[in-house]
Parts: sequence; structure tokens; C-alpha cells
Amino acid sequence: MRVPKCFGFFGWAARLALIMALLSVGIRAAAADDQERDCVPDPNLPASVPVTLRVALYPFTPDRLALFQKIESVFECENPNVNVVLVSTKNATDNYYSDDEKKKKGFRFVEADVYEVDTILLADFIKLGKIAPIALPFSDFAPEGIAAVTRNGKIFGVPRWLCGNFLFYRRTDTQMRDVQTWKELRDVLAARNQGLLVDFKGHSTLGEWYLTALSSLFGVDAAQQRIMDGVAIDGGAISSLQDILAACPVGYCRNEKLHDNTGFYARAFVRGQAPIYIGYSESINYGLHEVVDNCLPTSGCIAEKDIAVRALPRFDPASNQAGIGWVDALAIDATLTGTKKDLALKFVRKVVSEEVYQSILQPEWPYRSRYLLPARRNLSISDAPLYAQFFAAHRGRETGTRVGLNGKLRETADKVDCALPIDRDDTDTRNACPK
Repeated sequence: MRVPKCFGFFGWAARLALIMALLSVGIRAAAADDQERDCVPDPNLPASVPVTLRVALYPFTPDRLALFQKIESVFECENPNVNVVLVSTKNATDNYYSDDEKKKKGFRFVEADVYEVDTILLADFIKLGKIAPIALPFSDFAPEGIAAVTRNGKIFGVPRWLCGNFLFYRRTDTQMRDVQTWKELRDVLAARNQGLLVDFKGHSTLGEWYLTALSSLFGVDAAQQRIMDGVAIDGGAISSLQDILAACPVGYCRNEKLHDNTGFYARAFVRGQAPIYIGYSESINYGLHEVVDNCLPTSGCIAEKDIAVRALPRFDPASNQAGIGWVDALAIDATLTGTKKDLALKFVRKVVSEEVYQSILQPEWPYRSRYLLPARRNLSISDAPLYAQFFAAHRGRETGTRVGLNGKLRETADKVDCALPIDRDDTDTRNACPK
């Protein structure tokens, strides 16, 4: 075909762009048609004016907006009269744990129809009368998940995610698999001249670690009571945390910049910079992305098949406690009635359905699962081999249940931050701590 002179390289580029745009539109239209054919609206939904369902989901998950859009598209497809809206105010996102009564700052000051509540805040929501009791839509929720959402015999949330720290190591490292206590682990690392990677910065992070160490000494109930009563930070608990930090390489673990660099320690682990990484289940997602995005065959990165997961070692060799865990649970607003309440309950059921869990968690090429840990035990998640280990390592964990515990732990975290070794470059913490 002859091309006019004005249609040189840039003319061809313009034509190519136009062709690609038309193809893209066609592909999207075909995909939309497929989705429309797959979509089966609920025949029991009465014809009515559109209903808006405001949903505040837990913000600190990989690809938060993409996950919401998956859920939104499925639910709106089946319920054409419903508009699902994600509440994305500061209190529902960045300030989720801020918990400031005077400034009305924190997640409990969010207004929505459906809330995804970290159970450290559940007692506060119940006290404020924000959420209503709810029935579990399925029978296979993890027992520790059910315990975390139950208060005085009533269930106030449907467990969605199980949360807590795990120890990641190389599958062939039998010493790391078998150590029972932090002291044993420390001795093994010292003999190898190696270290571990863990994040020990941030109010929520340090509060959780302190509660974990304190619970190993006094039990979960007594540890919570000490924190609520404002008892001075316990030297034994601080000593336990210092023992962990003693195995951290200089410049790591207490570094504020690395704390803010989400996923840094998981990426460093898969790159072989330490034989152990400690973090939440979903945090390994950042490491697995690193393998796909930035590792060459010669980089020495750890593949998913070479990673193993276990529970944390114990602080006290005589203790049989399973440790501290948390649950993110879906609750409905206490003021909902009629059709709006029915839709909210229907939405909750859909979110914890196997269909939605699979759409979120089954690997999408070229990446591996996000490894968020479902609160249901009998799900089938394909091509995600670490789940069995996560479930086993989380089993039996206890959780914090007191009103105001989140705020108290954040206050305590400031004291813990000062009691632990301060990073050499962390001038802000040095200046904030008592001289």
C-alpha cells in the first residue's frame, strides 16, 4: 500500500495506535459481554430504586483497590440495583489505627454499612453500639477466628482474614524448622555468623510484639490487664525483645526508613540476605513479586517451592502458648434495617465465599498467591502450597479483646521504642525519648 509523504514514521505510529485502541475496545467489549453472560442476577432481588452500600474494607493488604474492584464487580453483577462504594477517607485508610478521641481520628470514627474491623478494635465498636450481632454464614471458620469475634456469647463479626507473625526459612534448613525457643534460634544463627530480618518499628508493630512477649510471661488475659492498667513496661518482656534484636544485622530491624519501605525485609529474604524472615503471611507476597520482577536465574533468589513457614519460637521453653494472632472481620452497621440490612448481610456472605476467596488468592500469572490467610479452613486455593503451613502455624493463637486495647498498646509502643536499642540514624526517636 502506498503511503502519502505526510504519513511517515509518525503517521504509521498514529495508525498503529488507532488500530491498537480499536482492538482494545473490542477486547474489553468482548470481555464485558462474557462477564454479562456469566452474570446471573439474583431473581429474588426486588425491583427498586438503586441502593448504595458503603463498605469500609481493611486497607493494609496487597493491591487493596484491585481486591475491592473484584468484589464490587461480582456483587454488582449479581445485584444490578446495588452500587457498592468503597469508603476511602483518611480514617478508613492511613489513620485506621490512630485512635484519637479528641481529634476524632481512627477507624471507629468511620461511617459505613459494612465494616472490616481488626478485632483489636472490635470491643470499641461494640461499646459504641456501631455494629450488630451477626450469624456466621458458613460452618468452617477457624476456631481462633470465631473466638476473636465473640463477646459474651454473641458473634459480632464474620472472620475474613487471620493475621499474625510467622517465621519464614529455607525448606531444607532443618535447624530452623526444629528450634523450639528464641534462645535456640539465636545460638544457631550465632554459630553460623548469620542474622534474621524482622520489622521492629511502628506503633502497631511494637505494641503487638510487646503484647506477645508479655503474654508469654503472664498469659494473654493478665498481659492485657497490665497494659490497660498502665503498669510500667516489664523488664522481662523488653529483655525478650532485645534477645530477638540481638540477631539482627546492624542497620536493620529498627530502621524507620526500612519500616516505611513496605515489603523490604521479605524482598531481602528471598534474595538470600538472611536465612530467616519474620512477618505476616501476606508480606511474603512482596518477596515472591521480587523473584518474578527483579531476579535473574543467577541471582540466587529463593523460589516459592524452597520456602517453608512455621510458628514463632517460644520465649519461655516451659510455655505451651500458641502465641498472639489477630482477625479481620466483617461487621454490619447497627442501624441497618430492611432491604439495606439484607443486602449488607448478603455482601458479607459473598465476600467470604469460596468464589471470592479464590478470585483473590489463586495465583495470576506470572505472580504467586497474595497469601492473605483466609479465616475459613475448607477452601480450595490452587497453586498456593504455603497455605497448609500457615494454617498449622496459626492454629490456637489467642487475641486481645479489651475495650481501648489498641490505644493503650500504641501508648505503650512509644515506651517500648525508647527501651529497645535505637537505630544509629534514628534521630527522631533519640530526641523523643527521655534522656
